[in-house]
Amino acid sequence: MSISNKPQRRRREFLARWFTVAVLLIALAVAGIQLANPHSYVSEAVARIGETGYGPDASLTDLTRVDQLQANFNRDAGHPRLILLLSPT
Repeated sequence: MSISNKPQRRRREFLARWFTVAVLLIALAVAGIQLANPHSYVSEAVARIGETGYGPDASLTDLTRVDQLQANFNRDAGHPRLILLLSPT
């Protein structure tokens, strides 16, 4: 490495570090804004973590008729729902 390349290399390293810091600060600012907004996807997901069942609290309903599915689906209007269709074949 020649002496004339040393200042250029240091400058590139300095700019790379500042660019990394700037990107991280922007990411943190966006995350903070999203968490502060009660209507954002992130804040809704964080709020729902505590209300979802997992482990022994989770339940899986075995439906045998279509009207059972329709009744359960309509009862939970306004909430996200997951329907799993499982087949042994």
